[in-house]
Amino acid sequence: MEKTKKESFFKDKDYHAFTALEKAHFLSFAPYAFQASVLLRDYGILTLLQQQNEGTPLSKLNEEANISPYGVRILVEAGIGIGLLYEENELYFITKTGMMFNTDKMVVINTNFMRDICYEGAGKLKESIETGRPAGLAFLGNWNTLYEGLSKLNPLQTKSWFEFDHYYSDFVFPQVMPAIFEYNPSKILDIGANTGKFSRQCLLHSKEIEMYLLDLPGQLALADTALTAEGFEGRYHLVPHNLLDNSITIPGMYDIIWMSQCLDCFADDEIVGILIKCKSALKEGGKVIINETFWDQQPFHASMYSLQMTSLYFSTIANGNSQMYDSRVFLQLVAKAGFKVEHIKHNVATTHTLVTLGL
Repeated sequence: MEKTKKESFFKDKDYHAFTALEKAHFLSFAPYAFQASVLLRDYGILTLLQQQNEGTPLSKLNEEANISPYGVRILVEAGIGIGLLYEENELYFITKTGMMFNTDKMVVINTNFMRDICYEGAGKLKESIETGRPAGLAFLGNWNTLYEGLSKLNPLQTKSWFEFDHYYSDFVFPQVMPAIFEYNPSKILDIGANTGKFSRQCLLHSKEIEMYLLDLPGQLALADTALTAEGFEGRYHLVPHNLLDNSITIPGMYDIIWMSQCLDCFADDEIVGILIKCKSALKEGGKVIINETFWDQQPFHASMYSLQMTSLYFSTIANGNSQMYDSRVFLQLVAKAGFKVEHIKHNVATTHTLVTLGL
């Protein structure tokens, strides 16, 4: 088993004091910086600047933005301070940061997720931490957890949530197929199947594999529609199940139980309970294989930061008690559930960790 290692996590000990103070000032106005950045993007101002290599006068921005000159003026001035654009000889130019914010796929997905799912509820972080419930979820709907309402979000919210959810796992699935099929499984249980993306990849990889998708009914309906549309009907089975209901067991016996960024949707004790549930559904010699993004195993500050901020989304919006885990904490929960880590591989597709468990 590969040992996890704790690094310095991007300490600022080498910063000049003025740099540290400047960062602190940025934090103090962060909510407005986010809103202004989004509007500069959504009004097309950043795109216009990106298209004009020779610089753009304010009058041209006023013509194209379809908002008042006052609105344009305060936004572009804020954009200068934020670092998205700069002004030179009364012409405006986009910065490298502005180009990345405007066009980088991951940044766009993260921004839309924050705008459409998280922002209004973010102010309820204190209440969420103190009560252990997602106090900000009320801005989206009247549910106990977001997962109960995923099929009821409006179209824009649905698009932003699923793009965020899928982006961080979809590209990993093809890469992990050899690790899954080296065990020659005949039956795989996909827990937290969501819209069936992992099961689809397995069905494409092997014509013999039988896939079982376990999730809440609303999610399974989406997966069923997607898989049927691709011609997989008859090769997969739906398993409606509430993992938190300890009065029921997981039906069936499987060679592999797969969970991709599923357990981070649950609290510590719930993770232990789910893993214990998995024991009774494993064939002799079967494996539980987990795909997670651990913040302490990230090679870049931005990826570490993104995962830590995502934990705050779990607190305020998703369910009030889960997070993106430090691998040391997560592996302690695995041991508590009675599993042994047989293999662990970090930096799969750069940011993911694949953990193989046995009894």
